[in-house]
Amino acid sequence: MHSQTQTAVVTGAASGIGLALSARLARAGAGVIMADVEGGALRRRAAELTAQGGRVTAVTADLTDPDAVERLADTAFDELGDIDVVCNNAGVLGPVGQPLWEAPLERMREVFEVNHWAHVLVARAFVPRLLARGRPAHLVHTASMSAFVVGAGSAAYAASKHADLAVARSLRADLADTGIRVSVLCPGRVDTPMVQGLTAPRGAGGDTSVSAEAVAGVVVDALGSDRFYLFSNSDAPQRLRDQFDDVWRHVSLSPPSPEEELWPAPKATTGATKH
Repeated sequence: MHSQTQTAVVTGAASGIGLALSARLARAGAGVIMADVEGGALRRRAAELTAQGGRVTAVTADLTDPDAVERLADTAFDELGDIDVVCNNAGVLGPVGQPLWEAPLERMREVFEVNHWAHVLVARAFVPRLLARGRPAHLVHTASMSAFVVGAGSAAYAASKHADLAVARSLRADLADTGIRVSVLCPGRVDTPMVQGLTAPRGAGGDTSVSAEAVAGVVVDALGSDRFYLFSNSDAPQRLRDQFDDVWRHVSLSPPSPEEELWPAPKATTGATKH
């Protein structure tokens, strides 16, 4: 962790990666604002970290509510004075294992509200304040390997993570000439309550699993640096190579010849057709 990291805000902090990030930062001496919609669990985790000597404050907030996000930002700056790190980490899994046309539409919308729009709201609330302070800071967006690798039955989650990757890339460009660094965290399977007991959809999960603490270590080690893509799982290089090899294969395909049959012939049906 960069020596300038004295204060941090972590969303989705009641469990999983967010809790691990909060604990790692608190142990390193940073003051941490822990935010989550699950107020009871959040207060219990914050009390545990406080008992271990951490300087943490629990803020229950629905991050899909713009007013609640503005209040979170106000509280963070009031409590900590300046903010060095914002970990935009809140996320949900949503419907998995169902094809796009069967996944409940309302649940798909909920995934986007948390995984995409909440991240947008947090960035919009914190970045102008960070710019006004004129100090170095680091914004970390938690996306996923699902921002690159998409399997069957994972349309909502993967689409939301693609969107978050795009937001992070845009923010990086927007903030290129400022003191605010931007990184995007792209873990593969992480051993968290969100995925325990879940069988990953075909082609979506990868072959490795890491602890939330290991992912937090990847993030904290990158703070203050210009590293944008943060990967935590050892199979990330091969999974990425497979994806971009597939893209390159299609780029390199020659156009179809005039003689090529573009539409397959209908399959023959069995039995007589009644008219």
